[in-house]
Parts: sequence; structure tokens; C-alpha cells
Amino acid sequence: MIEETRDMRKKFREAVKSIIELMKKRSKPRSIYYLSPEIDLVKRAWHLELKTKTIFPSVMEFYDDAMKLESVKECLDLMVERKFPKRLETRIVDKDGKPVENPDYRPFLMSETLVSLTYRYLELYGFKFLEENFEKLYNEMIAYVYSTQRELIVVSPLENFELNGIEEFSIDEYKVRRLTEWEVRELIEHGYRLGFVFSPEYGSIDNIYCVERIMKAPKRSTPPLESFIQDFVTLLRIFKHDMIGCGPILHYPKIWRMSWGMSLSTQAHRLAPKYVLSKDDIQPLTSLWEQFIQAKNKLPNNVKFALRWFDKSYEERETLDRVLDLAIALEVLFGTSDRLDLYVLHFIGLDREEKLALNEVIKDLRKIRGGILHSGYYKVKPEFADTVENIFRRSARKFLGLIINLSYEEIKKEIRTSILS
Repeated sequence: MIEETRDMRKKFREAVKSIIELMKKRSKPRSIYYLSPEIDLVKRAWHLELKTKTIFPSVMEFYDDAMKLESVKECLDLMVERKFPKRLETRIVDKDGKPVENPDYRPFLMSETLVSLTYRYLELYGFKFLEENFEKLYNEMIAYVYSTQRELIVVSPLENFELNGIEEFSIDEYKVRRLTEWEVRELIEHGYRLGFVFSPEYGSIDNIYCVERIMKAPKRSTPPLESFIQDFVTLLRIFKHDMIGCGPILHYPKIWRMSWGMSLSTQAHRLAPKYVLSKDDIQPLTSLWEQFIQAKNKLPNNVKFALRWFDKSYEERETLDRVLDLAIALEVLFGTSDRLDLYVLHFIGLDREEKLALNEVIKDLRKIRGGILHSGYYKVKPEFADTVENIFRRSARKFLGLIINLSYEEIKKEIRTSILS
């Protein structure tokens, strides 16, 4: 086994080395100037800086000649023998999308492994071939090939968010941490605003934290990622007041980072005090998350859609739109609009005084909805939206706690019994 491993490493080394020698004889690199964000995470700022880099010809320009090299042929044959196509989940189909019987995998393996390996080497080290440099890249590539699945690092910037007294924390499969310099650069280069942009050349980095989840994924496809991040952000919103949003979802392989992707996002618009988590918040937040995980598979559509409307309220620019989203969220959560005042005060009201206060808020909420229905507009203060939001937050948390042991209909029945008594 050790001898087989040495033989494979040697054949890859000779193949890459011969491709680089071929390119070195027939082409010349060129230097170009380009603008790149220079990141200062300590000062939370970035600016564009003029830099130079060496551009090497594309390996694919020499594809046909490289395929004729004896060292390349031997390496490709070895990959077929060691079942690289199966390990890389290769599926070759014809023009009708049907699997090809007994396909020639070598052209694919050339592009997937040798071209990628050579490209990465040239990008990092240029034409000068050094064995220790090759070893690092080879070990990374082989680790990827022989892994049963890809490990994807999935991150999304947390907007209007700070940690106080702690650098990072983990809950279940999620970690809240600072963005890396590479992640910040990718986000800025793709047009995402991490803070205030003073000019096209420089800006601030207010959003320096992200939520991260490492996920297992097939090598040939990427599963939908939004829901996994959204679940965690929704729980942060249910946990406590203050504005928090999440940015685009950036995903990249944990090893063999030859590609990455980014989803689009709608940035939060509402100005509010920072959402701050401290060390004392972590344990109660963890308990709420554990409660949510237990309840997640039991959530009826009412609760799921109510949480969606609650999340939508965080994206609204206007207070009135926010109040309307929250009103719908409450009505969907309790499955009623006419008797919402009774349901809410008997569900979360702690004493007579609080129940009267809750009743007044729901009456005002009904008045606002009626005013909009008749005139198309109603003046609403942000403080009122905050109050309605907190009513939903308290109600949702209580629903999550009860649904672990009771059905949605049983919970509603208990509320009706409380009202009649």
C-alpha cells in the first residue's frame, strides 16, 4: 500500500512537472495591473489598491499537446485503475442525457485533476517547480478525491451584529465568528456592502461577524443552503429584540478550494441599535435552539408561515409595511383575526394589568389594518411596531416550547378553555 501511494505521488508529480515544462518552453507569463480590496479588519476598513500580478497562459491552451506526454498518459491510466471517476462521482452522458456505456474518462480526469492541479501550482508558485510546493497541493487534491463527500464551509455575514466579551461561539453545528480576510474580499468584490461605502475606492467594514455551518455535500451538486442559515437567524430574532439581518451565502470547499459560489441577498434596511450577544446570552440561546430543533419537525404550517412573515418584517423599509407583516404573522400563528385580542392576552398575559395592555395593542393593530383597508395608509410609530414584534416573539417562543409535547390543535384548545374560564 505504501509503495502504491508513492507510485501515485510520483506519477502525478512527473505529469504536472512535464506540463509546466511544456508551457514554459512555448509561452511567456505577463504582468498586469489590477485593483484589489486591501482589508484592515482591525480598523474595520477597506480600500482599493493598485497591484500587479503575473498571468500565466491557460493550461487548456496546451491541452492536446499535454495529452500526448508519456508522463500524462501514465498518470491518467493510473487514475482510471484507481477508480478516480467513481470517487469523483463522474457521470458522462450523451446529447440526450443518457449515461454513456464504457466511456473514456481520461479527458475528464485530465481537466478535473491534472489541469486543476497545474493551474493551482502556477497561480501560487509560477514556472519554477519545487517538490515541496507540489507536495502541499497534491496532498490537498488527494484528500478531496478520496473523501466520500465534500465538506462545504457555508457562511453568511450577520448585519448590525456584535459580540461583546467573546470572540466566537458555537451552538450545535453553527459557529458565529469573525469573517476571514479572504471572505471579506470575496464579498466586497461581488458588490456586497459590509458597511458604509464612502466612495467606489474605500469604505467601512461594520459587519465583521458571520454565521458558519460546515455541511456534507455530494461532489457534483450543491444542496439548497438558504434554509439552514435562515433557521439560525430566525432563532436569533426570536431570542431577543434589535435589528439583525444576514447577507449573501458564500460557500466553498473546506479542502481543494478550486471553486466557490455566492447567493444573492437583500440587505437589511431598518436602522436600529446593534444586536449584541454577550457571554451570558449563550446558554439561554443554546437552550432556545435545542427547543427549536426538538419542535422543528412537528411545526404545523401555521407556525412555519408565521415565522416567514416575522422574518419578512425585518426586510421592510417602511414601519407601516413592517406592522402589516407582523399583524399577518400573529394572525397566522393563532389561526384567527377576529378573536386575536382574546387569544393573545390569554396566551401570554401574566396578570390582569398586562392582559389589559395587550388588549389595547391588538385593538390598535386592528384599527391600523382597518384604516389601511379604507384609505390605503395609516401613520404608525416605530415604537408601536416594536411592541407588536415583541408580542409575536413571546408568543412564538411559547408555541415552540409547547409543540414539543402538544399538537397545534391541542394548544389552541387550551387557549379557548382559558378564554371561557
